[in-house]
Amino acid sequence: MKNENCHTLLERIKHRTAHLLGLPLLLIALLPLLSFKPTTISDKSNNGFSSVLMEDSRRQLPVNSVMWNQLTKKDQKFLDMVERKAFEFFLDGYDPITGLIGDAASTSRRSSIASVGFGLSAYCIADARGWENHQEVYKRVLTILNSFYKDITIENDFCVEGTHGFFYHFVNMDTGKRFGKSEVSTIDTAILMAGILNVLEHFKGTEVEYLARKIYLTAEWDWFLQKNGAVAGSWSPEKGIAGEYKGYNEYILVYLLGLGSPTHPTPESSWDVWASGNGFVRVKPYEDIDAFLTPRGKMQPLAYLYQFPACWYDFRGKKDNYADYWVNGINALKANKRYSNEWGSAHGYPEEMWGWTACAGKNGYLGFSAPFDGTIAPSAVAASIPFIPETAIPSLKYMYQKYSDKIWGKYGFVDSFNPSQEWYDDGFLGIDKGNEVLMLENFRSGFIW
Repeated sequence: MKNENCHTLLERIKHRTAHLLGLPLLLIALLPLLSFKPTTISDKSNNGFSSVLMEDSRRQLPVNSVMWNQLTKKDQKFLDMVERKAFEFFLDGYDPITGLIGDAASTSRRSSIASVGFGLSAYCIADARGWENHQEVYKRVLTILNSFYKDITIENDFCVEGTHGFFYHFVNMDTGKRFGKSEVSTIDTAILMAGILNVLEHFKGTEVEYLARKIYLTAEWDWFLQKNGAVAGSWSPEKGIAGEYKGYNEYILVYLLGLGSPTHPTPESSWDVWASGNGFVRVKPYEDIDAFLTPRGKMQPLAYLYQFPACWYDFRGKKDNYADYWVNGINALKANKRYSNEWGSAHGYPEEMWGWTACAGKNGYLGFSAPFDGTIAPSAVAASIPFIPETAIPSLKYMYQKYSDKIWGKYGFVDSFNPSQEWYDDGFLGIDKGNEVLMLENFRSGFIW
């Protein structure tokens, strides 16, 4: 496939996935469009596949109660400021030699490949909006891709460390080598690949397209398959392949990319395996909010689970026999707000204070299993705007107006804060800044979708 152009590659992906998902192109949602154009598709059967993601032609794509062009100029200016300040993280966090982007805004030399994936898409947005010089953006993107491509004709060619076309979650920004005991991560590589597909399309006909295609085609998604067809979460020298991720979670992005691979695809049955896990359970904790999916059926609808995949994949109108994935995200984020509000009402928080997700906490990082303790992540609210703009926009404005002296800094909103603990973070995480940039842009233009 050395001489295949972008169009031919995408046609191969289309052929691989169209009959399975009932879409003209599975990965079209991972590629940037200057304006969102809903796809018109005739109503089809699922061709015998229980996991078909269909676009229901019998109804219009969901329309939000609030659209970008209905906002006041003041609100548009505010959201533009939030998005652009978040983008500046990727300007300053970029290493000019290796192109790697820091995991956080700090003096640490730890890079996150997920931060790089978000950064690649953020650069496409900045280029399209004229925030940065086109040639400068192109140069940065090319430098990044060169660091993930191993040229075997060059002795000791620099390349980020990994295995089977996947990469370590955290790497040293100077050497590209594994950082600490980090794992080769399937979800973080998927986020990186989503950004790579983004630049592949954005810079068609250039060396960027060539390198992006080479990197993407090298990824061996099928190598991470477990015996039962589920995709593993990681590999490390110490543990080998480990971590089985079935049931609803952010790994939906891994499965979509694996299914779409023209060179190392996962089998179509893996989608059903993903859905068959005990985590594909609906919960309905509130009478006025419809049921939604969460990992293992726990009442922990952390925002990133629904937002990270939607940064690149437009789930509007997409559903299979398991779920309507856009509606699922709406319901989960409504429940996220309700749960936060219930906790907050007992601790002096107004209803605008919500945003439960994985983020920095007073005593360390708060991951999926951590209970909600009043720690608010503004990025969780900003990235909810495409789903529930009628509540997310006023909430984000309130946080800025009430706490800007404590939670607004060089790259906009800090990662998190907790007034009940009188704690205000002063840091910024690349994945959360990227979540803000991409989802705000999707709300205003559908550019990534």
